[in-house]
Amino acid sequence: MTKDDYNKKKYRSLKVKKSKRDIVVAVLGSSKAISTKKAYNYAFEVGEEIAKRKAVTLTGGGLGVMEAAHKGAKRRGGKTLAIIPWEDMSRVNDYSDFVVATGIGWSRDAINLNSCDGAIIVGGGAGTLNEATYGYMMGKPLVALTPSGGMAEALTNKYFDVRRTEYIYGANSPKTAVELVMKLISNEEKKKKGKKLNASDTSFKDIKTELNKNWKADKQPIKLDKK
Repeated sequence: MTKDDYNKKKYRSLKVKKSKRDIVVAVLGSSKAISTKKAYNYAFEVGEEIAKRKAVTLTGGGLGVMEAAHKGAKRRGGKTLAIIPWEDMSRVNDYSDFVVATGIGWSRDAINLNSCDGAIIVGGGAGTLNEATYGYMMGKPLVALTPSGGMAEALTNKYFDVRRTEYIYGANSPKTAVELVMKLISNEEKKKKGKKLNASDTSFKDIKTELNKNWKADKQPIKLDKK
């Protein structure tokens, strides 16, 4: 095939179905070093719930909570994305479909939050706090899985500061945590597109009622405070 043959091709005008970006939910939590068994199990079910909603599960690609969330997502046929601090793509857990090897150390926390639509906090320590703080500064929807302990429990139903940029809502089960973050993400998308939010979108009291109605199987009702 000659150069002239390529000049005759019309790929630029070829009609191909455009991609529709999947929703990406980050799971923030500790590595194996300080992750508890309880936090691991909660993160596994969070990954399952994210996958059930056809969203992508994003983590830092390590072990502990990060591995658990990816493992749970893969059990339900979901997609997983790992954004790791190292240069070597092989330094990642066994349940990561796509790996971004940043090579910038823990500064990659910012990339994790920039690359997601919303985040769920499961357990966690200082590193998780750093990620959650960045998410707050960027106005990302944040939900803390309260009974998982650690930073999730400490940050439940709080603002980080007087700017009140983003409220961190607490949830008492993986199912309600994922459903709530998906609802918050939907609201953000509507606002970006200039769509008017209806009463059920803007009232978190209504979200609380809706969640408790839909998931009566939860042992405890989700606890949400008004803004």
